[in-house]
Amino acid sequence: MKTGRGGATDIGIALGRIALALVFLQAGWSKLSGWPGIVHLLTRLHAPYPTLGGIIAIGCELLGGAMVALGFRARLGALVLIAFTIGANWLTHRFWLMQGAAKSAAEIQFLLDLSICGGLLILASTGPGRISLDRR
Repeated sequence: MKTGRGGATDIGIALGRIALALVFLQAGWSKLSGWPGIVHLLTRLHAPYPTLGGIIAIGCELLGGAMVALGFRARLGALVLIAFTIGANWLTHRFWLMQGAAKSAAEIQFLLDLSICGGLLILASTGPGRISLDRR
C-alpha cells in the first residue's frame, strides 16, 4: 500500500535494501579484516587466481552492498551482487557433488543464497525507492 511520498512502500523498500545489503557488507568486511583468509579458502577450493578472486569478492561485497544499502545506483549494485552470489555459490556450495549431512547443509545454503538473489532481482527491477540517494 503506497501512502504517498515517503510512505509505507518507500520505507519498506529502504528497509529491504538495508537487510539485503547487510549480509554482503558484513561478509566483505570480514574478508578484508581477515585477509589472507579468503585467499587461503579460494586456494583450497582450487579457484583460479585466488588473490585476484579475493580482491574481487571484497570489492563486490563492499561496493555492491554499499550501493544497495544507500540506494545509489542500487540497480547496478544489485546486479553486481547477483553475479557475485551466483559465482560464489557455484564455487562453494556444490551440493550435487556431496553426500550426507554436508550435502544437506550445502543445498540449504545454496537455496538461501538463491533467495537473496531473488530479492536483489526484485530490487534491480523496481529500483531503490524514494528513500535513497537516487530518489527513484
